[in-house]
Amino acid sequence: MRDFKELEATLSNLTQIARGGQKVVYSATHPTFGRVVAKLFFTADARSQREIDISADTEFDCVPAIYETGHVTYVGSDTLYVIEQRVDVEELRKLLERGERFTLKEAVDFLEQGLTFIKQLEEKSIVHRDIKPENIIVSADGKVYFLDFGIARILGVPSLTKTEALVGPHTPGYAAPEQFNNLKSDIDSRADLFSIGVVTYECLSGKNPFSEGATSHLDILQRTETITPVSFQIKGDTQQQFMGLLSSLMGKFPSRRPKDAAQALNWLSAAKSTLQYEEAKQ
Repeated sequence: MRDFKELEATLSNLTQIARGGQKVVYSATHPTFGRVVAKLFFTADARSQREIDISADTEFDCVPAIYETGHVTYVGSDTLYVIEQRVDVEELRKLLERGERFTLKEAVDFLEQGLTFIKQLEEKSIVHRDIKPENIIVSADGKVYFLDFGIARILGVPSLTKTEALVGPHTPGYAAPEQFNNLKSDIDSRADLFSIGVVTYECLSGKNPFSEGATSHLDILQRTETITPVSFQIKGDTQQQFMGLLSSLMGKFPSRRPKDAAQALNWLSAAKSTLQYEEAKQ
């Protein structure tokens, strides 16, 4: 097995851009692929491998391409690495923290891209389970990319979460009730529909409807199960059909949401005919 220094020697402009409990991320220039991101996973466990396998085996235009994977020795340990496409984008969370909000048109474009992504996941029997602003990056022209399949579930294959676990993998404020309650038989793409609805709502209002004002992780989960997000008038949503779609996506029970992404896209298409967009920002 080669040492990380050998891999490092093939890259130029190597700069650490992020470090967390599971991995360290570098930006670099690759002699063949150009601008890339290099990720080193501290623990090569089943979830890390599943994340890489999902990203490498699928070709979604809204997910950065995986160019190369393998193992290197890093700080004396066998370490899984990934070289993937780097795109000129900004994390959605940073946009929200700056106080930026979506116009109706931006929200429609965003939701359409998100639903199209979820439809592609459905075709591969994948549930992302972690759609949130931190895992979404947006280019200057509005192109949306979705990241991090770290807690994704592949339907029909053995689950990595113990069935008897009281709580399933989730991010509070974005996960659907059936997901964090680990109701495995109820978890499918409708959990992702819930999440994309919450994110779109937040991008319009500037507030997460479940975590705003909450005092703890548990409080957020309780609010998610009990609070109905406030419907508000979106300028240009003349018949409240877009807001109605968001409310449906955020339904407490999977049966209250669209049955799949295709149906949600159909509802969005129907709502579009009632919308009046403002002039583009200068």
